[in-house]
Amino acid sequence: MSHKIIVIKIGTNVITNNQGLLEESVIGKLATQVAALKRKHYGVILVTSGAMGAGRSLVKPSLKLNKVETRQVLAAVGQIKLAGIYLSRFQKLGISCAQVLTCKEDFRDKKHYLNMKSCLTALLKSDLVPIVNENDVVAVEELMFTDNDELAGQIAAMVKADRLIILTTVDGVKDNRGQVIKEIKKQSDYQHFVTTEKSSFGRGGMSAKCATAMRSAKLGIKTHIMNGKIQNGILKVVAGEKIGTVFTVTR
Repeated sequence: MSHKIIVIKIGTNVITNNQGLLEESVIGKLATQVAALKRKHYGVILVTSGAMGAGRSLVKPSLKLNKVETRQVLAAVGQIKLAGIYLSRFQKLGISCAQVLTCKEDFRDKKHYLNMKSCLTALLKSDLVPIVNENDVVAVEELMFTDNDELAGQIAAMVKADRLIILTTVDGVKDNRGQVIKEIKKQSDYQHFVTTEKSSFGRGGMSAKCATAMRSAKLGIKTHIMNGKIQNGILKVVAGEKIGTVFTVTR
């Protein structure tokens, strides 16, 4: 297994268009960057949103369904397509991947937690790319993660990742002048500038991303919030370029 592990969270809006439909070309570019990381002997875990976006392109749920039922239908249909796109893109790069669906209960129960950790460890040892997503088919409101940012943070802590990269569609955490804050070491560095406004199709927002990043940084996991649309942005950040916002907390 690779000595260094990077967890990459891919936000809904990063891989979908303005109509909430998947942009497969973007997934292809992200997969190419993951392939480059693996050639450098990094272990990579993807935490991806986008199942509902994939579902929107395939079905139109009945108007008689409530909000939870609609999400379940879109996620159930879309998860197959989303996994298929990742599989196809990685296969073209000579990489094998694996799907891992989870829910919050898996992190509350010790047995489930250890089983999940064992699974991810085994996948990394097998030189696979685990692709993790919340199982929206069975998760209901009280059993859901706040968003996939929270899930990514939990995964990063579980596998003792060296780095967590949260991809979004903004350039980083911004101050009241609209300038990107390059480095955050404590909560007061951002709390006066960040709002709880959420993205158009995702459940998360910058406030949730910062909370996850701060928790992860306190565990010694270098955490980045950056624009996932930047050409080779992931590779640039890993190489040390100052892109987006990095959270570094001295323990």
